[in-house]
Amino acid sequence: MMKISMSTIILITTLCCVLPYLWFVIIARNGTNKLKKQINNAVKKENLLFRTKEQWSNHFIGVDDVQNTLLFLSANSLKTPYLKISLQDVKSCQIIKKSRNYKKEMKTETELQSLDLEISFYSNKEPFMLNFYDMNDEFAENFEMKRIEKWQALIQQKILSLQVNRRAA
Repeated sequence: MMKISMSTIILITTLCCVLPYLWFVIIARNGTNKLKKQINNAVKKENLLFRTKEQWSNHFIGVDDVQNTLLFLSANSLKTPYLKISLQDVKSCQIIKKSRNYKKEMKTETELQSLDLEISFYSNKEPFMLNFYDMNDEFAENFEMKRIEKWQALIQQKILSLQVNRRAA
């Protein structure tokens, strides 16, 4: 009798430790699958083929060199499922970094609040803000500054080559 009750307690304790872990893994996998599905739907709908693309946390960005199109998808966005931007219409892009300073153990430290890439257009169209990081949506920073700098350089390079082609034509 003692062995059965002890075995039951061990089993219940083990389940209490393992089940929450498995539950979080399943939830994360479902979120990733949902994002991949959104990406695939957008790519099929817009008929895009990416040579350069990147996916991280709840975001996706890619450039179709043939159509000169940028696709940005954020699962955190409630407004639109994705943004499709013609790079021929883009005038410039710049990084918008918001941070705050706070004191910790007699030192002043800086905490990143948000990182956006502002896309400005030749027309009077309002600039788009592509959110790469927001502290309220994501707890950990994961090389977001390097990522946004890489994409800014890539977009600037693409804009410059399109301007050169436009002038030559």
